[in-house]
Amino acid sequence: MFAPWRLVVLLCGLACCLPSTSLLAQRIHMHSDESMMWSTMVAHVDGQTVRLGPDWRGDVVFTLQGDDRSDEATLFQGFSTSALDVLYTVREGHLMAGDSHFTHAILYTAHQDQIFQGDSTFPLDVVYTLREENAVMGASRGASVWGLYREDSRNWSDRVVLFEGKPNPAQLFALLLATGWL
Repeated sequence: MFAPWRLVVLLCGLACCLPSTSLLAQRIHMHSDESMMWSTMVAHVDGQTVRLGPDWRGDVVFTLQGDDRSDEATLFQGFSTSALDVLYTVREGHLMAGDSHFTHAILYTAHQDQIFQGDSTFPLDVVYTLREENAVMGASRGASVWGLYREDSRNWSDRVVLFEGKPNPAQLFALLLATGWL
């Protein structure tokens, strides 16, 4: 006789082993320099939490909630998903204060691997540019490496941080806000 609890245990085990298809579920590391060692990790996104430092003991700055289908994500303060803890919302590449739907609440715009001030894509409003880097020795095997540069610079001295894995706009905004770069 097959016990129903065994089916539940089997399904839970399979759900834990299957990879998540959400972009919010991928792990992104933010490093301060090109050595990309564990000790140089400034912050990271692990699943839906944004933590300072290299491991699970770091302070949880934000919790991300959203999915890829709606192109919308919410950044909650700390380890919370309460409506009272909503700090920012990312809609269609716009970082908005709180849960606002009005254009006056747009703080930054992510468009074509660049971050612009406010609701603009004008070249003079570029704050940061995300560029794919050549393979870096400290990066995980097969992980893409992306450099974040001031304004529209290509100069290595204007590189602010390196990302192991390409962050989506919500992850990018969350990491930059958590570390004080925005």
